[in-house]
Amino acid sequence: MPASETVGSQFIKALQVTLGLLVTALILVWLNQTSIRLYCQQKYHADCSVPGVADNALWSFGARLTDAMDDARSAFFARLEETPASDQAASAVAGNDPELQALVPATPVQAPVAAPEPPAPLKITPLTIANLNPSDEVFFVGDSLMQGVAPHLANTLLKRYKINSINLSKQSTGLAYPGFFNWPLTVEQTLLANHNIRLIVVFLGPNDPWDMPVAKGKPFLRFHSADWEASYRQRVERIFDLARAHNVQVIWVGPPNMRKDKLSTAMAYLRELYKSEAEHYGQLYLSANDVLGYHDETSFSPYLESADGKKVKTRVDDGIHFTTTGQKLIAERVMSLINIQNHDLTER
Repeated sequence: MPASETVGSQFIKALQVTLGLLVTALILVWLNQTSIRLYCQQKYHADCSVPGVADNALWSFGARLTDAMDDARSAFFARLEETPASDQAASAVAGNDPELQALVPATPVQAPVAAPEPPAPLKITPLTIANLNPSDEVFFVGDSLMQGVAPHLANTLLKRYKINSINLSKQSTGLAYPGFFNWPLTVEQTLLANHNIRLIVVFLGPNDPWDMPVAKGKPFLRFHSADWEASYRQRVERIFDLARAHNVQVIWVGPPNMRKDKLSTAMAYLRELYKSEAEHYGQLYLSANDVLGYHDETSFSPYLESADGKKVKTRVDDGIHFTTTGQKLIAERVMSLINIQNHDLTER
């Protein structure tokens, strides 16, 4: 075979492979367009919809197809977990058979009852400390700030008190972009699945001071606006409401000052928001500023001066996260708000 034909054949094969990869990539983007758009929103804080494409019926069908497949999968697994109720089956049979209907007890008709008086407002006793028993569990909620602190807390709780914990902290998450990661929903599902949880520790914030999406095709809510705050507070309140419904205590850790002035000012705003909601629900609030020695809303230093005059580094060079020392200091302060009842100390 001439060399020219060999080269031509190889070129055609390479072209076919390249075309196949491009088509496959396009199909994957078509099916996963919602996930890609949500990631783009969370990363770049913009709508990320492609003009002229997002509203195309054929293009949007890919998103609907993926949603339908997800719904079908969820319904399939939910169906597998269902247990048929014998009494429902009996009632169904009786409903179709006149002779069997007589054997099914009739539902008694109750006399009208006067409407009860509205309950008195719930009196909330503010927490001063979170009380736990050795059989209880602790649930860690948050972003990369919590990812650094949670392991130290979990280690102390387990080794010293034999208390288990659930750490679902995830970097780049917060409350502003539930389409990317929905913390209120995650808290709800986790509390339903783990009945031993008696304390939630929340630590997040730096990923949230941005304009916030509300619905596809609608303008973003501008950060710090009244609408933004109302929507954001609803998400914070949802976590507190879930905790109250499950008789779970909450320690909410407010983020500290940051190196960059704009981000630090935003953290001061969020701290007040978190603190006001924690106080409203009678739960515990801890400002990381108090731990790191920041005595106002603007000061920042990567170092903390200890009692003996030595300086220890508590923040890493990005001006956001903590060194191991900083993580441990915050973990220790959180532990000071927890009282373990009826325990046998296993390690000091």
